[in-house]
Amino acid sequence: MCSTCDYKRFECKNGKLEQGLGMGSLVIRCDENGKNYRLAVNGESKSKFVLYRCPTCGSKLY
Repeated sequence: MCSTCDYKRFECKNGKLEQGLGMGSLVIRCDENGKNYRLAVNGESKSKFVLYRCPTCGSKLY
């Protein structure tokens, strides 16, 4: 795992783990057990979609 998909490095926000990606408003989120990764634009609930592989290292996320 890399720093993008290592959920142990994420911050806990509202019962979900979350980390910002890059300099923009993209965030990666998952459950507290490291399942159900999603990529979204911060503050836009309709923008989220499920990730099956890490966009940085290619590790499986399911």
